[in-house]
Amino acid sequence: MRILLVDDEDFIRKGMCYTIPWEDYGFEVSEASNGAEALDIALRIRPDIVLTDISMPVMDGFELTRKLNQSVPDARVIILTAYDTLDNLKEAIDVQVSGFLVKSANSQEILNTVLKLKEELEREHLHNEKLNQIQDIFNENQMLIKQTLVHRFLKKEISFSHFAKKCSDLVVSLERVPIALMLIQCSCTDEKYATGQLLQYFRDYSPLCFFTENHVAVLILDTSSKILDSYAMEQLLPSIQPLVFGNFIAVMTSIQSWQDLPPAFQLLQQMLSHCFWNTEVPYIITTPMEKFESMEKITPYDYEKDIMKAMLSGKKEELQTLFDRYYDFMKTHKALRQDFLDSALRLIIFASSVRKDDVNIDEFDRLIQEAETPREVLELVSSLFLPAPSEKEKDSTSQIQAALDYMKENFTEDLHLEDVAKVVYLSPGYFCRVFKKVTGSSFKEYLHRLRIEKAKELIVNTDYKYYEIAEMVGYKNYKYFSSYFNKITGYSAREYRHKK
Repeated sequence: MRILLVDDEDFIRKGMCYTIPWEDYGFEVSEASNGAEALDIALRIRPDIVLTDISMPVMDGFELTRKLNQSVPDARVIILTAYDTLDNLKEAIDVQVSGFLVKSANSQEILNTVLKLKEELEREHLHNEKLNQIQDIFNENQMLIKQTLVHRFLKKEISFSHFAKKCSDLVVSLERVPIALMLIQCSCTDEKYATGQLLQYFRDYSPLCFFTENHVAVLILDTSSKILDSYAMEQLLPSIQPLVFGNFIAVMTSIQSWQDLPPAFQLLQQMLSHCFWNTEVPYIITTPMEKFESMEKITPYDYEKDIMKAMLSGKKEELQTLFDRYYDFMKTHKALRQDFLDSALRLIIFASSVRKDDVNIDEFDRLIQEAETPREVLELVSSLFLPAPSEKEKDSTSQIQAALDYMKENFTEDLHLEDVAKVVYLSPGYFCRVFKKVTGSSFKEYLHRLRIEKAKELIVNTDYKYYEIAEMVGYKNYKYFSSYFNKITGYSAREYRHKK
């Protein structure tokens, strides 16, 4: 700590300076002969403690203390006086000094007073250090704190009044309306990357973005100055599509109050599941004024039993018809996706128990979880029940190799899993699961990687423009290509060209 000794009498000042072993107690000592000189020194060295006389020429001790309170507010002042009068005590209180000593005090008394003040300062410094650490932690995690607060409010775990108070503390404005709420089921498991991309794509809407369970991104968008309608969504869709699981995007616009967010969130969760059956549209968009028919939990047990009985009795010719009836029931009632997957898993477990060959239930479970449409789920499940694969199908490695060769020759075309499966004489469900087993990727993932690898070659070895390269590798929309290129390589096309 730094201590500044101030007294116009040399012998007193020097006596304090040299008769007390300041350095032994961790002090660095400076001295001044009057208040004005002391102020100049204090501004330069920022002392922790100032021990000053009252009566001095140019500037007295009380005036010095007043100026230190303004310019070096952290400095603590101990007043030295020859006369311990009531007026001096009142003045000392008025200028908020930290200690008061008469000049007749001996060296030990002065040292004890200073050491006591030093302990107070050390405690204060430690306390401030902890507060600074807490502030740093808060600053680093402020976004996470905001996200957690909003998520708890959306789930109705806290009241709006409590939420509004916390938002005020976190400087989150609830005044700007209307707002939009968007839920996106993401295919990208790297939530940090996905959050960064979504914040970038929706930057015009001052977005708040975070993830809930099962990789569902929640975006709250400020639409007070820029509208979010179907046209805006169509412009954004090519950029965000590579992050999206299938068509699982549900949006509610024109929300006039943050108080309306919890019911909107609950409704959008149902709508997100509804996307599972609306495969012909890339997203669902609604407003608080529109009505939405919620889906109820269904019990397809009778249809499951019929399929199981047919398999046990060997009536394989009936199975396709029974699966069609099962699927029609699910579609008519627009079964919640999780209900459909649970039913599919029950059928898979049953099939594994009666088939002669080994069925990896965990692998099938992963495959149906990755299926983006109801038809894909049905194809995967029915492939376990319908007649066993032909000899051609059993030679899975050569069949999949043939499929890969076909994809490498035709990747610029609008390829679909069903089309490629037909080329190699495999059912879509069987092809899907064998393709994943052989390549380690889904059909969709493999196709995009194939296209992007070719794009990388063209970027490095040619002078084609980026939009031309996008078209050459099978992407009709440049934004779509750009987003996939960034997702797979970690770079934009321009950055990749300069990097190489």
